[in-house]
Amino acid sequence: MKKKILILTFALMIGSTGLSGCAEEKKAGKSTTEEVDSYTAEMEDTLGDQLSAPSEAVTKAVSNTWAVQGSDDIYELNADGTGKKNDEDLTFECGFDDEKNITLQMRIGDDQMLYAISTDETGYGIELTSLDGGEDLYFLPADLEFLDMTDERAEGILGEWSDESGNTYKFDEDKSMEIGGESGKTDGTYSVVEDADGTHLLRIVVSGGSLEYEYTLNEDNTQMDLVSPGTDTVHRWTKNR
Repeated sequence: MKKKILILTFALMIGSTGLSGCAEEKKAGKSTTEEVDSYTAEMEDTLGDQLSAPSEAVTKAVSNTWAVQGSDDIYELNADGTGKKNDEDLTFECGFDDEKNITLQMRIGDDQMLYAISTDETGYGIELTSLDGGEDLYFLPADLEFLDMTDERAEGILGEWSDESGNTYKFDEDKSMEIGGESGKTDGTYSVVEDADGTHLLRIVVSGGSLEYEYTLNEDNTQMDLVSPGTDTVHRWTKNR
């Protein structure tokens, strides 16, 4: 079965609104979901079932088990639009509005909530800003442990590294980082996590997107091997002295 092409990936759609928008007051707008999804429908005659509607792509992207920061609540969101808040059943829909929000509308019993979705600086979490006067929510994946840079599993990443092409990567204790290359320097942020299988992951977030790697450090933290999940290609970085 052919994999469906996601016309708009979650990262790109979030990027189009800009992370800086998180600091601005958000307001609800008129839904444009039907209009946005219609662009995909118009192309179905040419590309057939290889297409997914953008709203469907966002729904798949937010499908996960999430821990709410600042509370003990756990949300389970499924790709079919069903889920749970703790033991309560819920349904949800993702879409768009003319205020350039990517929206998530959630129903729990008789209650209905509308949120604007944005990513956080870790690259793993999503921030849900209420558009109807309710409480804002901050979701992080429930199966990830976020590592502090004093943790022995992560502290070896700190410092400056070079890859085999001569690009440099500088990681600071405050989770900021800088990439250097022929085209200049790029600032970003990063996160280090351990998943439920004990795999260590490094995610780098820059304007326009993010990169995630499984990483392995040697004993003296002078060499780091990185592999993009789902691939076999090893990228080897060497620490600069």
